[in-house]
Amino acid sequence: MLYDIEILLKELNLSDEEKEKIIREVRMEFPDDEMLFELHLFRTVQYLKKQKNQ
Repeated sequence: MLYDIEILLKELNLSDEEKEKIIREVRMEFPDDEMLFELHLFRTVQYLKKQKNQ
């Protein structure tokens, strides 16, 4: 893995259901490409963190 997804998701303080939903949605977009999945998951987490801090 390029990114430690669990650490990234923990930083958002989301419920397990919310985390699973995010992962599921990104996985649906990139079911066969692990690198793109991780990249887009990272970008989603960064976006959510930014929104939370505003």
